[in-house]
Amino acid sequence: MEKRMTMTVSPAADKKITEMVKKAANMIKTPLRMLRKYYSSVLGRGVSRAEARAITETQIAFFITVMPADLPIIIRLAACAWLVAKVKRIKSYLS
Repeated sequence: MEKRMTMTVSPAADKKITEMVKKAANMIKTPLRMLRKYYSSVLGRGVSRAEARAITETQIAFFITVMPADLPIIIRLAACAWLVAKVKRIKSYLS
């Protein structure tokens, strides 16, 4: 015995859900746009999304490497390796 259930969505509900998803996506993108504008003003040239992401990841790797003083040495070495990889990546974007 097989049971089948069909779910339907009214066009109004579908539109409302779509608008909610778009609004949430714009809220998430706003800080990223602001960072891109900041990086562009600091560097004096336009910065792409990939470049802004690489710069942000490099900063995060730096802070994880430097800031927490009580991390085990293994985690600190992994963070340092991540920082070196990110610096090499950002160097290729900026040169």
